Amino acid sequence: MIYQITSDNIDLSPSMKSLATEKLDKVDRLLSDIDPDSKSVRIVLNKGQEEGTFTVKIHLNANGKEYFSDDTSYTLENTIINTVEEIVRMIRKDKKY
Repeated sequence: MIYQITSDNIDLSPSMKSLATEKLDKVDRLLSDIDPDSKSVRIVLNKGQEEGTFTVKIHLNANGKEYFSDDTSYTLENTIINTVEEIVRMIRKDKKY
């Protein structure tokens, strides 16, 4: 899977990028039947509008299908987990049909 990790208002540390890719490995495993070059994900990590919050937006393109999720929470890890879990639910629902 091709990863693009960006931010508009915070400096991204290597550990932030590592955390995001680690959590998205779950999505990559779900889509193992799709060619790796046909999967791309854009992750935007930002400070939230409220003090002490983080906002994460994920836009996944998998073989022409697009999935989008965003969340805001008080810890970056929880925010990433919530957005990834929402993407996982969308993919699982899509695979049922």
